Amino acid sequence: MRPRDHGGGSALIAKIDRRPGRPRAWPLAALALALALLGCGGAPAGAARPTAWNAPPEGQQGLTSGTQAERYFPLVDGHIYHYATLSDAGGEGLLVARVHRADARRGELRFPSGVKRFEFTPEGVIRSDTGVFVLKEPISPGTTWTGEHGGRARIEAVGASVEVPAGRFDGCVQTVEERLGDRPARYVSTFCPDVGVVAIEATSGASYEKAELKSYAPPVDMGPDGVRRTPAEPPAGAASPP
Repeated sequence: MRPRDHGGGSALIAKIDRRPGRPRAWPLAALALALALLGCGGAPAGAARPTAWNAPPEGQQGLTSGTQAERYFPLVDGHIYHYATLSDAGGEGLLVARVHRADARRGELRFPSGVKRFEFTPEGVIRSDTGVFVLKEPISPGTTWTGEHGGRARIEAVGASVEVPAGRFDGCVQTVEERLGDRPARYVSTFCPDVGVVAIEATSGASYEKAELKSYAPPVDMGPDGVRRTPAEPPAGAASPP
């Protein structure tokens, strides 16, 4: 069945939206670091400003790297992702990303705050600017690597099921990164087939934050009236909650 769409036509939200009366409470730098995976950390200092994140799609269509990892981290040009964010202090927000596909091996996630570039390699998906793995092959439990936040990352499970605001997804890969030392933290990321990152959780001490997929779909060009979102065809492994 089709994943639920909660966007209400608000695909081009260019800021984090919080409910009135809620404190702007982000007790962790943890989620900010975890969401660097998605790119909300912005472009590095001195980097060229990216093409407008909400510009009409101008990337490449119908390309594939042929890698195993791409199924769990697809970069389909023009697709828009909405993530609902929540902190343990009650802060709620919305994170929006748009995909640009440069070629068969390279793509970007564009945010109002900046852009993150990724590359598909035979070993897995890496961040183009750092060479750090986002998801490493083989896609099987026990695969390990140095994570984006300096900890030890591993594939904890394959074939996992998860339910988020966008719907229920099956056949997912769950990774765990644990960082020890004087700033211990734990990051759990869930990648689902033909969708991508569906959930991220970050914990540090008693603090906890998470981001969950709320909707994802290609845009529809409405001409001078702008761009609005329309539901995508459901990918394999996705279904509405019972």
